Amino acid sequence: MDLLLLRLSALGDILRVLPAWANLRAAFPEARFRAVVEDRHAFLLEPLPWLEPVLVRRKRLSNPLMAWTELNRVAALVRDAELSLDFHGILKAALIPSLAALPERWGDGVTKEFAGKLQTHPLPFRHQTRYDQALVLAEAFGRSRGVEGLGRFHPALKEVPLPDPGAIWSEGTRPKVVLVPGASRRGAIKRWPLRHCLSLAARLKDRCELRWSLGPEEEDLRAWLPEASGVEALPRLSFWQLAAALRQAQAVVAPDTGLLHLAVVLGVPALGLYGSSDPVVAGLPQGAGRVLRTGIACSPCRERACQRRQCLEELAPSVVSEALLEMLAVR
Repeated sequence: MDLLLLRLSALGDILRVLPAWANLRAAFPEARFRAVVEDRHAFLLEPLPWLEPVLVRRKRLSNPLMAWTELNRVAALVRDAELSLDFHGILKAALIPSLAALPERWGDGVTKEFAGKLQTHPLPFRHQTRYDQALVLAEAFGRSRGVEGLGRFHPALKEVPLPDPGAIWSEGTRPKVVLVPGASRRGAIKRWPLRHCLSLAARLKDRCELRWSLGPEEEDLRAWLPEASGVEALPRLSFWQLAAALRQAQAVVAPDTGLLHLAVVLGVPALGLYGSSDPVVAGLPQGAGRVLRTGIACSPCRERACQRRQCLEELAPSVVSEALLEMLAVR
């Protein structure tokens, strides 16, 4: 069997489909799996060598004058596949297997721009997490082949080999916790206030071994945050070295960002700090962690330009500290 898996972007969304893709691999170990992703996210497939990347060139796809040519180019590469499973549900993703004339084209029920009209097996829409959305598609496809149980969540990267991050943690017995204060520039509205991050670190540093995780866009924080907080930052690491460092921790505290969902697929308990994010659609699979939010009347929303950010301002460090310590105690 030759299966085509589609999820063009973004980083966190690709991470969220990996459990479903791993379940498919476990159920059909002799099958060929090709994953259609944008070239900027090809590195996300590196720990899973059974996934053959089919790369869509992001710059061409985003250019109205080049997009159609790019879609046809990719379709030509996968014309020999037997079927497709679309985990994205947008027109650009749905067009690829349609242009390739694949006879069997499955969709997960979330469609935009009439993408579902191009699928031969569209599932009904359900309001659920993106993890469950992907797992439901894997489950439905598995049942069509007489295989049950593909809808169960398993951390897809819990056991895969990852590069050595070096000496990150001490030999002490205190629980190891990674704090993620940032988010991408595009997702800046999701950041928990920095003063709350500092307050949380002050509450926890005598009870936990803490590390800040700071990305390439946060060099300004790296210059002063460790000294101001008394908490070391993780060194500058490659993405998969960072993943290995996270996997050595007992918990990760983060806003709704790629690193939160990286922790989930690594099998590290995740504490998500949500403001504008939908706690259902952007939520966590059962047993993977916990979402904290204030739930004020205007959240969730998709307003990236909000100046009040009351939904995160009112999420107190004391509440986060208590929830984290409860989560660690359960372990």
